[in-house]
Amino acid sequence: MRITLSKENDEILYNLKKLYTFKNEGIAPRIAFALSLQTGKHFNLENEIIPKSDGKEFRDDKALFGTIINDTSNVVIFKSILDQHYNRNTFEDEFIKLFKLHLNHGLKTWNDDLENGDISKGNHIDVLLKSLKKGLNLRSNITHVALNKKRSDVKEFQELLSFEIGKSENNESVIININDLREFDNRNIAIAGMAGSGKTQLIKDILYQISKNSKNELKFIFFDYKGEGNPEQLKPFLKATNAKFVDIVNDGGVDFNPFLSINLDERQRPFSIRAFVDTISTFVPRMGIAQENILITLINDLLDRKNGIYPTITELFEDLENYYEENGIRQDTLYSVVRDLSTNIFNCDPNNSDVLSQSLYLNLPPALSDTLRQLVVFLLLRYFNSYFSSTNDCEPKDYIFPVRYVIVIDEAHIYLKNKNARKALEDLLRLLRSKGVIVVMLSQGVEDYKTKDFDFASQVKLPICLNVQNKDYKAISNFVGTPNSKYKLESEIKKLDSGKGLINIGEPKIIELKQWWKTKIDENL
Repeated sequence: MRITLSKENDEILYNLKKLYTFKNEGIAPRIAFALSLQTGKHFNLENEIIPKSDGKEFRDDKALFGTIINDTSNVVIFKSILDQHYNRNTFEDEFIKLFKLHLNHGLKTWNDDLENGDISKGNHIDVLLKSLKKGLNLRSNITHVALNKKRSDVKEFQELLSFEIGKSENNESVIININDLREFDNRNIAIAGMAGSGKTQLIKDILYQISKNSKNELKFIFFDYKGEGNPEQLKPFLKATNAKFVDIVNDGGVDFNPFLSINLDERQRPFSIRAFVDTISTFVPRMGIAQENILITLINDLLDRKNGIYPTITELFEDLENYYEENGIRQDTLYSVVRDLSTNIFNCDPNNSDVLSQSLYLNLPPALSDTLRQLVVFLLLRYFNSYFSSTNDCEPKDYIFPVRYVIVIDEAHIYLKNKNARKALEDLLRLLRSKGVIVVMLSQGVEDYKTKDFDFASQVKLPICLNVQNKDYKAISNFVGTPNSKYKLESEIKKLDSGKGLINIGEPKIIELKQWWKTKIDENL
């Protein structure tokens, strides 16, 4: 979790640290946050101006929130306090925005009290003692937390998961211990690189290592949006990762029923259907409210008729076709897309094994329209979201965070440009990080990950910048994280070339990337 403060607050925090002789820079922000909450202050994010992010960046949340047990970050404690204050579960970006607002408010309150007092008489100490006493009086309050029953039968890989991403300029292997909480509090990965930079070969090598090091226990899905996968050429990779190749056009569709994302529970069903329809309307051009309502009605009727059994897309199209004919409605975009989805895109056989039970390389060739390719990806992502939402959060043991699944989204910029798809990706990243799911996004440029309404790099702990067309310092530093030395990062950016990558772990460094084609030769695969 990366939090960048405002320059204005930087100055106040520096003066407070100096006044109270605090040992580190994280103490004053924690106190200011607590002071604001004590006042009972609540913020509405829709109406507030979030403090600027032009000051000090806390990239390691241990520095900002401190540690108490097993050298793990206290951020979960602060988030729990904030969630209780707002009586809801906040997502990470909401937490960051609310933290900055409360920090800003708390610093103003603290600073005003100091300006109205006499420091020479110790009034600055009285300010803190008064708040401390107030906090101790609150200890008698008891909070009851209602727990939802979650499924706990999900397979987990509970050992350390490591893989090499390349070698440094002095030929040292760069090893990533992706689920070691002492190194990564977040397991999402973002790779930026233009065509020919080596990003596809890198992610294939990472997937091979993950499969090998987990003895194929950890499954993955690779969405090849470009549809360039050739089963004959991919045979060594598929065999080494124990993965199944599925070409949507030539293999009769993927063995998956998209209706599985709908919760059949009477109370949950309306919300699940609405989310399902929203997924479709996100990618179907010119689909209006009337069409959405038709789809919702037909799905409801179909589920009632099936009486607890999931229908197929073909059955939905048959109902839609009859509805249009009976009501004299001309064929439109909704009709076209449901018809296309029912044409060998999904094999909805109820005897199919769960799509999560085997690693999949999903080939989405250009013979399919952009609408269909995007829908296939997001209907599957909708299912993953629904499935893992019903599971318990992963429980770390001895610094190791269990891992359950890996999702690789190629050509992520296609979705990041779509406002509604962007929101779905944002929700996916925030929800699945506590569920042991690694989300990997591949895109052509670092600027793709920063949109006007969300910074996707903030949800990623391992950003890898390959050779990109836009080598602007600001764009790259925002992607990989603010470096300790601007000069060092500028120097390393100049070295970017095909087959090389830039990381900022400890300090910026160029690495010679792992490439699957080379590993295949070296290991005779």
